Amino acid sequence: MEDNDLSVFKSYLRRLLQDLKDILEAIPDIPENKEVRKKIQNLIDDTQSGIED
Repeated sequence: MEDNDLSVFKSYLRRLLQDLKDILEAIPDIPENKEVRKKIQNLIDDTQSGIED
């Protein structure tokens, strides 16, 4: 991947990361939402890893 393409992709990942964090914050922390919050947290972790690579 070219440097410019990588820069654009990481920019996209940073925006995605913020959107995922906003979604997680908007979902109430109640037992019924435990699995949904866990899946979103996994997406956050994967996205963060993609940014750090």
